[in-house]
Amino acid sequence: MDYKTPTVVALIPARAGSKRVPGKNIRPLKGHPLIAYTIAAATQSQVFSAVIVSTDSEEVAEIARYYNAEVPFLRPPEYASDKSPDIEWIDYTLRRLNNLGREFDCFSILRPTSPCRQPQTIQRAWHAFLAQADQVDSLRAVEKCQQHPGKMWVLKGNLMKPLLEQNTLATRPRYANELGNSQVNHNLQPPNLQPPNLQPPNLQPPNLQPANLQPANLQPSTPQPTLREGQRPTTPQPSTFNLQPSTPQPTLREGQRPTTPHTPWHSTPYQALPEVYVQNASLEIAWSNVVLEEYTIAGKVIMPFITHDHEGLDINDLKDWWYLEYLIAQGEAHLPVVSQKPI
Repeated sequence: MDYKTPTVVALIPARAGSKRVPGKNIRPLKGHPLIAYTIAAATQSQVFSAVIVSTDSEEVAEIARYYNAEVPFLRPPEYASDKSPDIEWIDYTLRRLNNLGREFDCFSILRPTSPCRQPQTIQRAWHAFLAQADQVDSLRAVEKCQQHPGKMWVLKGNLMKPLLEQNTLATRPRYANELGNSQVNHNLQPPNLQPPNLQPPNLQPPNLQPANLQPANLQPSTPQPTLREGQRPTTPQPSTFNLQPSTPQPTLREGQRPTTPHTPWHSTPYQALPEVYVQNASLEIAWSNVVLEEYTIAGKVIMPFITHDHEGLDINDLKDWWYLEYLIAQGEAHLPVVSQKPI
């Protein structure tokens, strides 16, 4: 970069009204309140010009200050409900800081619910952001998803359709109204229907050919397996006659079905699906003007930061909490070192 290193502030959100894990941000974990591990990682990374906690609670503010974070003001209640979008408190915090004469080029969101994020994690993310800072609006932590969205469904009444639409061939056009038209190929004829004005070969008079068609062009289509009563075809059925020479098809063994031309993701083995990443809550970095000028957290050009192991582990409910305690007990997950004595 041909300019000075931008300044960056760490913003740690810690409102008091957690419902799934009451008092989550200050709940004790291995001797310290949960928020202490994020404050420790932020301060020990030596990346930030300031480490600031945004909270609506005096109790949380007191604990945050004990662990060497700043709480220059409390968050207003209207920005601290469980449905308040992040952009509200971030915009409020940056503007309040600006009014206090404390302007920062960038900000980073570090949520207390990712306590396994290490100082080295933050350093790695900041260096990655700086390397592309003149090309991107923000950086966001992601990890390879465990449940692929290609196998997720949206329910509509007593039917469902894939969350991610693909260009697959449908065999039941009558479901178009219930499931939408995106998967229905309206150029396909229903199975066992004859194309208009064409007769089966065994019904044509000898030596007579339809006008403008060459004898070689009328070929019966590949025989289709017989369907049992109530069974749906596994692939779209072609018309009884092809108007082009047919492509030789492999002989099917008894009971064998033809190969589907486009296998939908929901029927594809996980290993064969394209890699998809999901964001985690451990870390975000962005230019401040993305918030102050565009009123968005991420902007339009976002770069990924891939977390490793348990860096992105996020505590959303008690099961997550118990799982983290188990991982720590087994030596599989590690918390940042907190220098202060337990409060």
